[in-house]
Amino acid sequence: MNTKGKTYQPVLTRRDALKLFGMGVGASVLASCSQPATPQVTEPTTVPTEAAKKVTLRYQNHWSKETDAHYKGMQWLYKEFQAKYPEITIENVLNPDSIESYKKIIADCAAGDCPDIIHGPGPEMWQAGYLLDLTSYVEGDKSWSDVLIRDTFFQTDGHVWGLNGEFSPMPTIWNTRILDAAGVGDIPTTWDDFLDVCDKVKSSGKTPTSWNVGGSHQWHNLVISQEGGLEALAKNDFEAPQIKEAFNRLKVFVDNKWVPDNEIEITWQQSVGFFVAEETAFYLNGAWTLNNEIRSEGAAPDLRDHVKFAPYPAFGKNGTTVELKKTTAIGLASKVGDDPDKLDAAIKFLKFWFSEEGGKQWILLTQSPMGVKVDVNTIPGADPLLQAFLAAKDQADTAYALPDTQAMQERGWDDSWTGLQTLLTGKGADEAMVAFLEEMSKYRQ
Repeated sequence: MNTKGKTYQPVLTRRDALKLFGMGVGASVLASCSQPATPQVTEPTTVPTEAAKKVTLRYQNHWSKETDAHYKGMQWLYKEFQAKYPEITIENVLNPDSIESYKKIIADCAAGDCPDIIHGPGPEMWQAGYLLDLTSYVEGDKSWSDVLIRDTFFQTDGHVWGLNGEFSPMPTIWNTRILDAAGVGDIPTTWDDFLDVCDKVKSSGKTPTSWNVGGSHQWHNLVISQEGGLEALAKNDFEAPQIKEAFNRLKVFVDNKWVPDNEIEITWQQSVGFFVAEETAFYLNGAWTLNNEIRSEGAAPDLRDHVKFAPYPAFGKNGTTVELKKTTAIGLASKVGDDPDKLDAAIKFLKFWFSEEGGKQWILLTQSPMGVKVDVNTIPGADPLLQAFLAAKDQADTAYALPDTQAMQERGWDDSWTGLQTLLTGKGADEAMVAFLEEMSKYRQ
């Protein structure tokens, strides 16, 4: 299986990308520029009183780069916030990309000069004392907290240190053209039907899937579909039977050659490229894949008309599942809490951005959901393909986010990968568990 003749440009190693995801910046590495609809509604302009004190907030980020998928959203945010609060200036400091942005912010914080608004912080920045505890501000304003999706908060031990600037469901994405050719009528919803579909796809000359993109999410779904699976991850109980059973169930993909023969050697770019080339029947990914892959130049022009988004088939008592993947945190520097004027301005900025209107504009202008409750079906001009994508989470019996443990915050993109690699060498679930435990045992201390 190959992608010969398809235009597909790899840019990072899979490990580098996964490392970035652990820091909360991965979605912006994978995102491509979209052409969203023009915004329909803007916040009303208000004029400050004469007593309003001028405040400047420094915000270092790479989303305001013209080639970034978030650029139009950032332009809307700055313009409309300035119109409503002319006494507050957002000093935009453009960092070249997600990697350099994170390095710059960390270096400045270490030197005692954190930006006021912190883009893409991780739990290590909370542990270092760089981040303001947002818990009281969120809990103290019910009208605001009711708009926010609590499962998307970034928090440690109950302390909220980041709101979610970007998150996505990770549904199962099916190529219906491949399914039709294999004689498959319906998207599978049960485990037995799922196995039957994979067998038919293989018999038709295609490969069911590739693990380098979405394999860990399949593993998560299998764990969480079982009673007690989510609780086991929350307790760092990595020897739980639900975890071993997930590896055992995925072993059937290796045994039946339902993944590429060279799966252990390929990159994530090649993995998702198989779907673009219509060589694999399904994969799991976030909303950024709509433009990056499904509507990419390397894809058939009508591929977008032959995809369906669905929950992962039911295995355990919790039924069908969709993981809600948190990517980019937005926080405030702890030093902001020492300046009442800056603190007031910074909270106003977060409330303006993380509002229902902000969520609508983010979907329209960036095609990325954020941690705000928004019914995409009520937004005039919203992308129909994005609407169908987001609807998959509402079809699931269980939509979940991984627990806010250090293990899941740092390794939620590739926690099971060493175990999956072990399966790919022909070994069984017992050996996969050994490799997995060796990788994750440090988090049990």
